[in-house]
Order: sequence, then C-alpha cells, then structure tokens
Amino acid sequence: MVLAFNGIINAQITGQLFQYESEFPMAKISIKGKNKIIESDFNGNFSIETDEELKSLDLIIDLNHSSSENSLKTLKIIIKSLKLDKKRKLNLGKIELPTFENIEITEFEKLTKSEKKECFPIYCWTELLGYINTNQLENEYLTLNCKKKIRDFNYNSKLKTVTVEWELIKDCE
Repeated sequence: MVLAFNGIINAQITGQLFQYESEFPMAKISIKGKNKIIESDFNGNFSIETDEELKSLDLIIDLNHSSSENSLKTLKIIIKSLKLDKKRKLNLGKIELPTFENIEITEFEKLTKSEKKECFPIYCWTELLGYINTNQLENEYLTLNCKKKIRDFNYNSKLKTVTVEWELIKDCE
C-alpha cells in the first residue's frame, strides 16, 4: 500500500474572544485574502484553518453582530504578520477585544454635526443613557492577549479598524 501526500499542511489558529471580561460569541474570523470565514462559538472560542502554505498571514476579527444595523457600529481587529510554528499551529489564548468610547449626553451635544453621525444612542428601555462614539476607542491602549498595555497600534476611525503587529503581542501570556 502506497500513500501519497500533497505536501500541504493545514495551518490552524485558535483562541478565545472576550469583551468586558465576558465571552464574545458570533465574531467573524477570517484570514486576509482567503474566502473562509468562521464564527466564534457561544463561549468565544474559535479555530480557523487554511490549506495554503503561508509564511505569515493577517488574521481579521470582525465584531459586527448584525447584518441589518448600520455598518458603522462594527469594529475590526487585524493582527498583521502572524507567524506559525513548525507544527503550523498557533493558540492566541484569551483575547480581550477593544470597544468604542462611551460618552455622556453632554459630551455628545458638544460634537460637530459630522461627529454626531458617528455616534449611536445607548438606551435602557426608553431612557437615553449616553452614546457610543465610533470615532474613538474606549482606551488609548489594547490588551488583547497581553497583561501589559499595548500602545503601538493604529485605529482607523473611517474604516473602524484596529491594526496591530503580531511581533508586539506574540510573547504575551
């Protein structure tokens, strides 16, 4: 019996997503340039594979829960230039996701008309509590899978995208 292998080894990236220390389900996970999209499960866990031989890849985490809501409410995190070990596996561990800034009603009233278009109301029943400002992140740093604060990242407020280099977070616990 002769077995033939095509030499392609699956690459697998796993992790668990959190926001405000709670599991984050239904985030869309993909690899830049590939068509495969998976969702994190009810506990925030995800596992994505690719059959392609990649020396490095960009992982995209899309936090948009709703297809009918305004797309400006979504936030994407791109981890650039991930490098896999010889086993072609990478566990990112627990990833604390960034959030948009919450602002008070009085802060909202001071914004320009165009800035107000980037904000969405927060209600408790019928009472207006404040706004989500998608022009800013809640913090000036990320934690992702690190205990330390990551300040070297880019937030594009037009595209609602956070980009961070894998080299900055690869040695985090």
